[in-house]
Amino acid sequence: MTLSFPPPKTWQDFETLTKDLARLKLGGDFDNYGRLGQSQNGIDIFGWDSNNKVTAIQCKHKSNAKASSKKIVTEIKIDVIDKEVALADTFEPTLDNFIIATTAFRDTTIQNHINALNISRKSKNLPKISIWTWEDFEEEIYRHSELQYIYYEKTLRTFDQYNKDKHILTLLKYALDRPAFGTEFYVENNCEDFIKAISDTQKAFSTGKLNDREGNPLSSSFPPDNLSNPEDRDNLNRAQIILQEIRDFVTQQIKLGNIIQENNYLEFRQNWEFKISDYLNSSRVKIIHLVNKALKRNNLSEIESKLLK
Repeated sequence: MTLSFPPPKTWQDFETLTKDLARLKLGGDFDNYGRLGQSQNGIDIFGWDSNNKVTAIQCKHKSNAKASSKKIVTEIKIDVIDKEVALADTFEPTLDNFIIATTAFRDTTIQNHINALNISRKSKNLPKISIWTWEDFEEEIYRHSELQYIYYEKTLRTFDQYNKDKHILTLLKYALDRPAFGTEFYVENNCEDFIKAISDTQKAFSTGKLNDREGNPLSSSFPPDNLSNPEDRDNLNRAQIILQEIRDFVTQQIKLGNIIQENNYLEFRQNWEFKISDYLNSSRVKIIHLVNKALKRNNLSEIESKLLK
């Protein structure tokens, strides 16, 4: 039986869900573009898909219809589509793909309009336009259990499809889905951000509580020591030890003056002697491998990271 998933109640949660869905559906790397109050040229999420195509997403969260609190507004107007497309065409860098993500349902009028737009735009070398309706979201949520455990734990419990081990591991996978575990250390440009990311990850591993970059609660499960498989528990305990070692090492190197925070980058002094970047890169790879072992054992998709290449 295919479960039905309601759309998020707020536009902030819908935007976060869209970002995570883009990473799974398109591959590549996606993140929020700008912040509230800044000019965004109609772009909420920006990144590159698995084919290295420059892709941007505009999120359209529709409120509940007045007639029924259970009914979702099903319309998105053609003039709204045209307005967002016009803004996206002015975005720099030039886009390959522009996606409008909405909680509205599929509509043939909108689909036909977007098809006509793409036909006329192809010869002009303009970005391809797509629309993700709520049916598209539901299909991807059902396909990817990690989205279900992060956003729809209560739904899974209601239909007796909840698995505690998968919930814990899904949360830890998301805890590692951040730049601090996705790029080689010489790419890092802010030591304070790196240490905070390590600290937030430690919290997820020790308490089962996951926060976003601003410290807002995102999701929670059980601590990893609640996993049923002893080998999984041991591996994740080792990962926690390595996390603390990384944090201690970076703090020590800052005190010794071997890691210097410049305006826009980090300088590693005596890197050839102390092997700072090599140690930090290899340590994070160890953590990812330990978590991937548990994910694989529980039939969950493994973490993909540039550190593993």
